[in-house]
Amino acid sequence: MDLAKESTIYRFADCELDPREHRLIVRGRPVILTPKVFDTLVLLVVQAGHVVSKDELMQAIWPRGFVHESNLTKHIWLIRRALGDGEEESGFIQTVPKLGYRFVAPVQLIASIPATPVATSSKTIEPGAQRRSRVTYAGLAVAALGAGVVTLAVVGLYPFGRVPAGHETVSGAADAGAVAIVDFNNLSGNAKDGWVGPALEQMLATEVAADGKLHAVPEELVRPARADLPAPDAGGYGPTSLATLQQRIGAHYVLSGAYLVSGSTDAPQLRVDLTLQDAKRGKSLATLSHVAAVNDLPHLIASMGSELRSHFGGLSADASAVGQLAAAQPPTAEVARHFGFALQALDQYDAARARDELLQVIAQSPGYAPAHLLLARAWSMLGYRVKALAAARQAAQYADDLPREMQLQIRAQQAALEGEVKQKVTWSGELSDLRPNNPDYRLGWVEALIDAAEYGPAQAALQEARRRPELDQDPRVELAAAKLESARGNDAAVIPHARLALAQARRRGETGLIAEAGMRLGIALDQAPGAESLLRAAAADYRRIGNPHGEAMTWQNLANLMVERNQQAAAREAYQRAMAIYQGVGDLGGEAAIYDNLSRMLWAAGDRDGTEAALRQALAIGRETNDPERQAWSLTGLATVLADESVGEEPLSMYRQAIELDRQTGRRTHLAFALTYYADLLRIRGQLGDAAEACSQARQVRLGIADASGKLTTDFECAQISLDRGNVDAAAASLKRIEEQAIAARDEFNAANAELVIGQISMGRDHWDKAREELSKSLQSWDAQKEAPGIATAQALLALCDDALGDGAGRDSAAAQAREQRGGITARQEVLTLDISLAQLQADAGQVDGAMATLRNLAVDATQRHWAGYAFEARLAALRVRARGSDVPAIRSLRAALVANAQKAGFGWVRERAERVAGRPARSRPLEPHGQVHRAHMLGDRSG
Repeated sequence: MDLAKESTIYRFADCELDPREHRLIVRGRPVILTPKVFDTLVLLVVQAGHVVSKDELMQAIWPRGFVHESNLTKHIWLIRRALGDGEEESGFIQTVPKLGYRFVAPVQLIASIPATPVATSSKTIEPGAQRRSRVTYAGLAVAALGAGVVTLAVVGLYPFGRVPAGHETVSGAADAGAVAIVDFNNLSGNAKDGWVGPALEQMLATEVAADGKLHAVPEELVRPARADLPAPDAGGYGPTSLATLQQRIGAHYVLSGAYLVSGSTDAPQLRVDLTLQDAKRGKSLATLSHVAAVNDLPHLIASMGSELRSHFGGLSADASAVGQLAAAQPPTAEVARHFGFALQALDQYDAARARDELLQVIAQSPGYAPAHLLLARAWSMLGYRVKALAAARQAAQYADDLPREMQLQIRAQQAALEGEVKQKVTWSGELSDLRPNNPDYRLGWVEALIDAAEYGPAQAALQEARRRPELDQDPRVELAAAKLESARGNDAAVIPHARLALAQARRRGETGLIAEAGMRLGIALDQAPGAESLLRAAAADYRRIGNPHGEAMTWQNLANLMVERNQQAAAREAYQRAMAIYQGVGDLGGEAAIYDNLSRMLWAAGDRDGTEAALRQALAIGRETNDPERQAWSLTGLATVLADESVGEEPLSMYRQAIELDRQTGRRTHLAFALTYYADLLRIRGQLGDAAEACSQARQVRLGIADASGKLTTDFECAQISLDRGNVDAAAASLKRIEEQAIAARDEFNAANAELVIGQISMGRDHWDKAREELSKSLQSWDAQKEAPGIATAQALLALCDDALGDGAGRDSAAAQAREQRGGITARQEVLTLDISLAQLQADAGQVDGAMATLRNLAVDATQRHWAGYAFEARLAALRVRARGSDVPAIRSLRAALVANAQKAGFGWVRERAERVAGRPARSRPLEPHGQVHRAHMLGDRSG
């Protein structure tokens, strides 16, 4: 069946399906499906009441090759979800086991008839008072374009949502110069003319703002705010709708209208009717009507823009501004057509279609900077960061003739994609200074300061924003405050700001902000009551306003919550929902983020193969999209998994690849991370000199990076290397500083690790009371974090301390708890210290031969896995056990061999302890194995 030639419209329940125009209406609202999902629905509807086999569906939808049946299953899931009748069996599509699917809803067939045009009249426009106001360019808002595991919505980008019918609203502060341009009605109803509306909105927004006194409210804010209002008629909105719109977005003026394309295909005519209303005073100001050939669209827009500006208090653009204005507008009607379709596609989250349209624009007009800017957004939505950056750089290259405001927007976007947070602060600050009355720019500047870790200036800018009347009771202010506290690590302080933002959003009825605030509050509450319900409500709100990215992000966070609760089945289901949505909109970056999340869940559950598979999927996407940052994270995660099996050449090579990628892209934070853990692998492997060099490089990279926890992690690794090399006093002093700084910064992980190693140093020097004190603090912190490896290792070491101090009951209790915890740990490398300690306790219990056999096996296994440091620790433990016996010559021979080997390898701390082992029973000198607990987030955890 040729779907393109299908001319019948199908109606079922409260839905309407038009195959020719590729249009699906559900309960009066357009619903966007990707082309193949749409074609699947058409095939089922056309054969309503009959079973359509899976083979028939797959051959029709994917005629060119094999596609796994799971793709068809996903399409059915997406259709059921779009029709809003459940995501399993529904009143629309019935699954026929082992056969296929049947569309079961009654279907009515009607003819496809275009809508009848409606005429409007012209009136004299009333002059408006000239006022200072904010200025921006619709459709060209600066976006923070990032990839990875996104856990929080970006503040201030597209914040306004649809208000449910009948919901009470509270008036916000009016912006005297703000003009809200609503969707223009396509009177012909033909999808081929659908580009005109978005193009008109963008072009008129640019015209209105050209004088620098008026601000066209971005369409991304207007669209959801008016979504549940009746469409404006020829005279604009009715009084109630006008007041509601003003309450939601604070715009002084509302510009609405309609357009009609008619005449011959070769030379179509375009009629545009506009109505301007004063939303603040609830009255109509004027209507305008212009007719021109479609090919004369640029001139038509210029004429209408000039007329509009002349009636806004006599505002006009000077000669220089007129020239810049021309550079900002599409140069031809054909360029405007593709650009309009691209805007329409982005509004519908169809970034792939937007990309294709924008490539057509650039082919026809290579120097049109706004097309490159929008293309950067489309590539970013699809997960292609390198291509997005290339497009942003092209936009900057062609931006010289644009208005200064648009140039700054382009520069800020380029800086965001390049990760140049300081430069983004500069451009965002200049935007805010250029338009001081624009609250969106002010909040964007606050966000840039937070991203650059300039927390003091961010706090000052936020306080200044609070004093702006335009931002009075605006939930975005509290969301920015919540983000600031989160960045500072003050998790508890996030909650009141997020809670207040949610209350303000609910009072104003802004569903988009309700969703964002609910998600942020749900994340901040973590395990506290109400977190899950808030996240589920946020997902529903995002779905209701048609924001799939927000919905997927919320499901992703809900899945993360389920992982923390150890509810693996629920977590998998939530991840699958997020994955299906990301796949539905073609967001490869979102898919890769899910694989990253899954890898951590699977690792925690002990599923090594699943972890590796998930990380390889994320790496494959990073390579497909040519995203070096994604590749670097996935490579370090994979290397961590492989190193837990063996520190051979492959994991080291992966770290070197990641380090090179980070250096190429300038991602300094991850470069420091990769260098730190590369140093750790080199240390474990026994290459202490190389490890020290890598750690020194990590320290250099961290200079100037505001990441206290990361700095402590690097300092800890460097102290470990120093200790292994025998610089014990210096290492102990460094570890003590790390402990104090970590406690002050509330960094429990680094504090607990530092205390663990300080305790082991004290054990090695027979300072048993001090060792017990440090290890007890470490255990308490591991308990608070629910870190099983840390708990078990600290308990085993405490058992050795109790044994040395003659506390048999304490030893037995701690040893029993350590063994119980050990049973649930599947990671190999980070529990070797624990296993060595347990073998020592086995010897203390009189099972010397068994302990020796265990330690020999551990040493051999560690050697085979290239874990030289752990092999030395196991050999040292075996020497200590052997020293309990009476064969002094054999003990001395073993000691001499170990000392010589440790000396040759540069393991000074092992050599020092081995030299102190006496050839006689030494029950008061039990084993003091040396090790740490590794970070769980080494598997590619990415924040922001």
